[in-house]
Amino acid sequence: MNRSYKNYRSSLNKKWFKPYEEDLEEALEILPPNMADDDSNYLVNLWSNKDWKTMCDKNKYSCSKNFIIHITGSKSFQQRSEEEMKFKRLTTEVAEGSLQMSGDELFVEVFRPEHHGHVHGYGDGISPIELWGSSSSTIRDLQMQLKESEERCKENDANLLRPLKESEERSKENDANLLRKLKESEEHHKESDAYVQLLKAQVNRVESLLAQVLKNMAPFELAQSDYSS
Repeated sequence: MNRSYKNYRSSLNKKWFKPYEEDLEEALEILPPNMADDDSNYLVNLWSNKDWKTMCDKNKYSCSKNFIIHITGSKSFQQRSEEEMKFKRLTTEVAEGSLQMSGDELFVEVFRPEHHGHVHGYGDGISPIELWGSSSSTIRDLQMQLKESEERCKENDANLLRPLKESEERSKENDANLLRKLKESEEHHKESDAYVQLLKAQVNRVESLLAQVLKNMAPFELAQSDYSS
């Protein structure tokens, strides 16, 4: 809020005062949009004040000579040093097991709870939205990441299942070929058995015919023997 107010005042000074600072009456007559007369007059009188200008010039000069930027905010270096020592001490106690405290609890114990709209450790003017984005955009990003993760998982599962499916199909094909060969072998065996039975039947028939012939020839041979004698 403080930074936004300073930026707003600076933009008013550049646009509505600097072009007319040589003529104070004209500067007072020109009123920036959406600003009350009293506020505009106060700023014009402030910016045209010699003491204020002198102070601004001194501050600008001092800032130009300051090569080590002070970024500790409203706390002194002594306070920062004490906080750092306390943080190290508590961290050591947690590591040794003599103190049960989470990282967030330890941070709050040393630096106190965060104010609304500010983030510890990132300096002045950094808001949670600037750091992590708004809750809606964060949720949207998380949903997108979740969707991408699910798609990658599905793709990985498909890649893992594809060889198994191909192996299963090959196994089914091999089983079908084996069953076909077994069936062909069984049919061939049946055909062989039928052929053997046919041969046996033919042999039996030949033997039967031969026995019948021999039986019929026996009286003829006997009669011929008697005739010869």
